[in-house]
Amino acid sequence: MTSNKIRLSAPDWCFFREGSEAETYYATLKEMGYDAVEMVPAQRRKAARSAGLTIQNYAAPGMGAGLNNRANHTKLIDRIRATIRETENDDIPHVIIFSGNRVDGVDDGFDACTQAIEQVLPDTEKAGRVLIFEMLNSYNHPGYEADNSPFGFELAKYFNSPNLKVLLDLHHMHRMGEDPVALIRDNIEHIAHLHVAGSPNRDFPGSAQTIDYASCVRAAIESAYDGFWGMEFVPSGNKLEEAAKAVELFRNYFEISSRPGATQRRDAM
Repeated sequence: MTSNKIRLSAPDWCFFREGSEAETYYATLKEMGYDAVEMVPAQRRKAARSAGLTIQNYAAPGMGAGLNNRANHTKLIDRIRATIRETENDDIPHVIIFSGNRVDGVDDGFDACTQAIEQVLPDTEKAGRVLIFEMLNSYNHPGYEADNSPFGFELAKYFNSPNLKVLLDLHHMHRMGEDPVALIRDNIEHIAHLHVAGSPNRDFPGSAQTIDYASCVRAAIESAYDGFWGMEFVPSGNKLEEAAKAVELFRNYFEISSRPGATQRRDAM
């Protein structure tokens, strides 16, 4: 059952300006209505928690030289295990993992990923963490192997474990020609976290964008999604002003879609 409000998170790389005061920054996010932050480096985690924010995830290495190549496994698996220990010690529930880029002569990337995950999944279960696998578009990430939703969702189905889910970035999959609303409806049991941004430019996810986020929110409510919506977009102007505007926009989507008898529609904002 979904909560009575939409839960929003803000990735540090999108909105934190280097050189600014962490305590003020996180307090401002909390006042705006954010419940969590993402990918926060160790030196700022105390400030984020002091502001009342949850730290929702942290990324393991492997976006480029990844799990899809067995030649990387020995070193990379040790580094993922270290990330799992770090997130356990710092009470961060999700560890983001990646396929890595395609390698000439290697054509069994999916199987290589399953073999690697089989090795670290027991560590994840013991630590009480969740691995969340992310798919990325191959326009902004040339050569990335998991550039389609079936790659990630088939991994989740293969393991059928509460400790391995998908981080579904709706921007990335829309860029690859997939339908964000259908992805939510058809795969909800495997989705642990959602990321949003405008398409194609990864900018503010407003109603003028090609992704109908009002319908995405409606689909998530109808599917009983209760995870976070990560505002992982690149502001074109003032970072905090756009972060605040995103809260207002998605709260409005949620309010409209939660009303009895509500129908999918584009918001007028």
